[in-house]
Parts: sequence; structure tokens; C-alpha cells
Amino acid sequence: MSEDRFEDLGRGNGRSAGERLAERDRTHPEPVRRPPEIPRPGNRYAWAVGILMLMVLTFVLFANTLRHKGAGSLGPRPGRVAPAFAAPLATSNLEGDANVCQRRCNRNTGPVPACQLRSRDVLNVCDLRRRPMVLTFIFDRGADCNPQVDRVQDVSRHFPGVSFAVVYFSHKHRDDLRAIVQRRGWKMPVGVDRDGAVANLYGVGVCPTTVFSRAGGRVVSTKLGELTEQELRTAIRRVVRG
Repeated sequence: MSEDRFEDLGRGNGRSAGERLAERDRTHPEPVRRPPEIPRPGNRYAWAVGILMLMVLTFVLFANTLRHKGAGSLGPRPGRVAPAFAAPLATSNLEGDANVCQRRCNRNTGPVPACQLRSRDVLNVCDLRRRPMVLTFIFDRGADCNPQVDRVQDVSRHFPGVSFAVVYFSHKHRDDLRAIVQRRGWKMPVGVDRDGAVANLYGVGVCPTTVFSRAGGRVVSTKLGELTEQELRTAIRRVVRG
């Protein structure tokens, strides 16, 4: 007698073991095997992913802002004529904001074109730019820029054919500004830019900023930050020889 390998399944209904096995496969199919799922980050990782995305977004926004800010703080473009303005002198009793009107005037820029304003109490760049000019911008907040004006004052004695002037963005009382000018011995005219209109007109955002232009007002270069006396002389000779 041959050995029945499916004897343990028992016998029933006269069907062979193979038939009963086929019936079992039909009524009790094996579960379908599925590919293993890829693990996904749980909640304990979700916050880390969110913070990382926020850091990247913040960096992109900051870099974009810094890039635009820098472009607007480099001063007037070389080759452009230094824009017209007229500002009250720090040593005068004239109050008010600077006039920055070029041609079309309004109550924000000034009632008349800046070049038309002539007074012993006014710093008018339209007069200064007829000769080679060195225009130094300083602020009274964020940094001590007065030493730069001291150096410009010292160097100016060696260039009598050059116009030198200072634009001081400040909210100080006029008596305080007058005292600073007198105490430091500045002989150059110092115009007061009380509302920052002149600094904005020239695209100045760094203290100090020095603008060098040739006779006629054509800008040659703008230097940001502190300059040595030698650097000043080199830049001035360039505009004088031009």
C-alpha cells in the first residue's frame, strides 16, 4: 500500500486528499503579501522639519532684503550729476527741512527748485558742484563719524580749488550742532538734513559716506566708511585731474 502524504487531513465525502486541499485553498485563501511600507517621520520629527523649513525661508528673506538694502546704500552712480539740494547751515538760525526739488516741486520736496535758493544761511550744492567737490555724509546715531570730517577738514587745506561740504543727518538742537562745528574747528559748510531727505536722495545708508565729483557735478566715486588722509588725497586728485 502506497503512503498517503495527506492522510493527516482526514478523509471525507469520498474525495481524494488533493481535492480536499484544493477546496481548502478556495475557502481559506492565504493573505496577500504586500511590500513593506516605507517608514514615515513620526510626530517627534515633524517639528524638526518645520523648524528647518522656517530657517531656510528666513535666510532667503534676509539675504534678499540685505541685497536690496546694499544696492540702495552705495551712493549716486558714477557718471551721474550730483543731485541738487539746499539745506540750512548748522551754524545758522534757519530752521526747516532741506529742499530736494529737482524740477517738479511739491510740498514734500520744496516749493521751488533747490538750485534757486541762495542765502548765506543755506548750503546749496548747485554752487559747490561747479568745481570738483567732496561731499561727506554723517549721522549722529549708530556711529561716531565726526573723526572722518576732521580728516577731510585737514586734507581740504591742500586743495584750495575743490569744494568741500558736509551733510549732517541729525535731530539735535541747532545750538548743539553749532557747538560741535565750532569745537571741532570745521571750516567747511555743514548742512542739516533733519528728515533724511538729502541722504535718501543720494542713496546714503552708511556713516560716513563720501561722494567725489568733478567740476560740473559729475560723480566719479562714492566711498563708504572711514578713509585715511592718504585715501582722501588719492580720490581728490583723481577728480581734480579729470
